[in-house]
Amino acid sequence: MTYWTRFWRWTSSLSSLPLRMDRWLIPLPVGWKISFGIWIRYTVDSPGAPPSIVLNGERTRYKYERIDKRRGDFRLLTLHPGSPDDMLRTSLATAALEDNPTYEALSYVWGTHTKEKVEITVDGYCFFIAPNLGHALKALRHPTLTRVLWVDAICIDLPNNDERSHQVMMMQHIYKTATSTLVYLGEPTEHTETDMQHLQAFIQPYAQGKEAPWSHIAIPNLERSINNILTRPWFERMWTIQEAVLARKTTLQCGSHRVQWAGDLRTLRALVFRIKSAVISPMYDLHNNTKTDWTPLLYILESQMRQAARREGVVLQRNLLDIAFDYRYRKCGEPRDRYFAVLGIIEDDRGGLMCFEPDYDISLEDLHRTFTAEIQRISEIEDAPLV
Repeated sequence: MTYWTRFWRWTSSLSSLPLRMDRWLIPLPVGWKISFGIWIRYTVDSPGAPPSIVLNGERTRYKYERIDKRRGDFRLLTLHPGSPDDMLRTSLATAALEDNPTYEALSYVWGTHTKEKVEITVDGYCFFIAPNLGHALKALRHPTLTRVLWVDAICIDLPNNDERSHQVMMMQHIYKTATSTLVYLGEPTEHTETDMQHLQAFIQPYAQGKEAPWSHIAIPNLERSINNILTRPWFERMWTIQEAVLARKTTLQCGSHRVQWAGDLRTLRALVFRIKSAVISPMYDLHNNTKTDWTPLLYILESQMRQAARREGVVLQRNLLDIAFDYRYRKCGEPRDRYFAVLGIIEDDRGGLMCFEPDYDISLEDLHRTFTAEIQRISEIEDAPLV
């Protein structure tokens, strides 16, 4: 018989409580008993994360502290490291834009209104988030390093309408100040890795006069890949427009696969140029690849481009590539006329037309290269790396 067994048997045989505690209790009716128990629960969290707060066997829910609206305060979320199967553990801290904090802003789709929630911890307290946000945070979590993020559904006390209104007014400044905007497109599918590789190949820099990297991709696969990415719900939501347009750097992420680019005017002009010049190219048109809709991505890129131009004090003007792209589905009996028909529409800055004459003996491939090279010269579009 163990010591503890003997102790509890001795205690239960007593006619009164130890330490004469029964003298301090109100007399109970006949047959009633009072029992005492002591229990301790010990939890172990990941290194660096706040310990879990447990009362009566249940995690205590997180309660927001007020922020100073007059100072322009907002909250930042620290995402603690962990393995894929670990619970998401986070911390919240107050920051002010005037202090120039370093953080990344998350842009994602909240998802449909569902009762299903994912439990995480905030400063050790229980907190519930939508499943899609849970997937996003797990995809963004680093195995060994912390990550500082702004995430609207956690950093804003949403039931507090006064705070919510104030934070919505600050959102443009929050996204403009973030070092990067992380666009989470959703969970991956069996094709996501290939889809993102095709998108990356399509917009990466390549030398003029050389075969573009995307030309090695089978057109049906390219069509499927681009549509798989650009038809995701993120491209349909209202708030994501502001979140993406204001980004200093953009990362499109689907699962763990990502494509990213910088938000300066030089890079954005190069990106738009790559896509539009590729889409009007003879090879692209040869395969009658009309089912690929680049509009969702081009809308974001061109909106970012206008924002960057305002920021850098540059006045943007439409060039011949913009016109050729917009009217690429107009019919003509001679394919070279797709290029020659737009030559006289826009003059260059010196008042002269493009410095090459229509030549119907030139091959379509050479004509396309000459056309796009001339647009680069007139518009001073420099190729640029993505980041």
